[in-house]
Amino acid sequence: MSVGWGFRGDYGHEAGAMVPGALLGLSICLASGRRDWWHRSTIMAMCGAIGWAFGGQMSYGRIIGYTAGSSLPDVAYGYGCLFLIGGLWAGIGSAILALSVTQSRSYLESFAGPLVALWLGWFAMDLSGLTGQLVETWYLNDTDWVAALSALLVAGVYAVIVPRSRPACFFIMLLAGGWWAGYIILTCLLGLHITPPRSDNWSGCVGLFIALLLYLVHRQNRAAVLVALCGFLAGGIGFAVGDFVQMLGRAQWGPIGRFEALQGLDYWKWMEQLFGLIMGIGVGLAFLRRVQPKLIPPAEDQSGRSLNTVGLIFLLLVMMWTNLHKNVLNWAKGKHIPEYLFGIRAEWWFLIIGLILSAMILAAIIRRHRQDLLLAPSSEFGRGQLLFLVILWIAIAGAFTQALPGMAGKGVFFVHVTFWITGGICSLIVLGLSGKPRSQSEVQIAASDQFWRPGMRHWISWLLVPVLIILLAYLTVSSHDEPMQGSHLRFTKNLQP
Repeated sequence: MSVGWGFRGDYGHEAGAMVPGALLGLSICLASGRRDWWHRSTIMAMCGAIGWAFGGQMSYGRIIGYTAGSSLPDVAYGYGCLFLIGGLWAGIGSAILALSVTQSRSYLESFAGPLVALWLGWFAMDLSGLTGQLVETWYLNDTDWVAALSALLVAGVYAVIVPRSRPACFFIMLLAGGWWAGYIILTCLLGLHITPPRSDNWSGCVGLFIALLLYLVHRQNRAAVLVALCGFLAGGIGFAVGDFVQMLGRAQWGPIGRFEALQGLDYWKWMEQLFGLIMGIGVGLAFLRRVQPKLIPPAEDQSGRSLNTVGLIFLLLVMMWTNLHKNVLNWAKGKHIPEYLFGIRAEWWFLIIGLILSAMILAAIIRRHRQDLLLAPSSEFGRGQLLFLVILWIAIAGAFTQALPGMAGKGVFFVHVTFWITGGICSLIVLGLSGKPRSQSEVQIAASDQFWRPGMRHWISWLLVPVLIILLAYLTVSSHDEPMQGSHLRFTKNLQP
């Protein structure tokens, strides 16, 4: 999650957040020692990618500016908002990921068609320019309202046409409806704007997360509720603590100011990678220490594997195209590639190369679907290992090639050195796993059991969150005398530098 979140910082938004989500889902899958989870490695990766993509719509650049000030109320407000955003990011992601190990195969397979229809709808709207036209016509606080409304409509139409997919369509409609409820109530009616004048997608995410929790409670999926709450804590703490380290770096506090080697190291990227590390550890522990030993295996009540195929296409084609096409745009913008080659724009040459590589991957996926690809490992665990390594190293190599023209800076160079070192360590760990299932000596418990209710330590952790936020704010204000560059004020307008 650390190296993946560093990648997300280079590519941004929902598409960038898919990569760390996929890597975290596969990490939990491979480390679980459970054959039933290995059997769902592709689904866990896809659920992780989709789950963490939701948070990518939220804006937080200006909020980080609040924490760079010297006014305690403004700095505390900034850390509180970062806790909310980080918590929503990991809470939604953890809940979606939990569905992959708590729901039956038939339930999950019902999502294959609606997800394809929804992506094709979004792709057609973006390609035709309809999305941009609608956003320009109705601004709605710079939110992703078009995506939420189109998800509601596509899922509703698909439910009418394909009745067997109605459980999945209802779930998609519930999340889209929750987004709208959160935005209308918090932003439109109550007038809440946590980061004016930037996007208010946060309110939609609040509504979506509440709708998701209510759905899990209605289905008595208490294991998923527990994981979602633990994920919220881990994500919130991770974002706040990660930004605190960035503030110390920017203020050149203590040893950072005394030692030149610690200066100019791009502490923004340190924040991103530390956020990913803490969030990944928290979510990983929730799954592997709480859920993995006791959760009863989900029902494999259907032989179809359509979602596996959809998942591979999503992870290896859609996710990669959505992110890595930005490399070519940045190379062209920076004039690092020729404008034309043989009278054809350089971007078209990259498009041809990309289409050939995509055809190769698609052919492999089709042959794997037909059980006719000898290249693929024979075991579920081996296929999960291969998928993890492919996603990890495509992401690292992609980020490296995008940054290569500007690698002369010490901060950028160090960031990508850490990417390769972390990626190498992760790869060695994955390759070192035995692939032998662990014996389930403990009594296995259904996801609906009261056993999964959060305990006293969990609620005490929530009570300590305000203490952590105030402490971080106080230490941040104490680390510098004047507001740092790029700081913003939310309340004390008269102190604006």
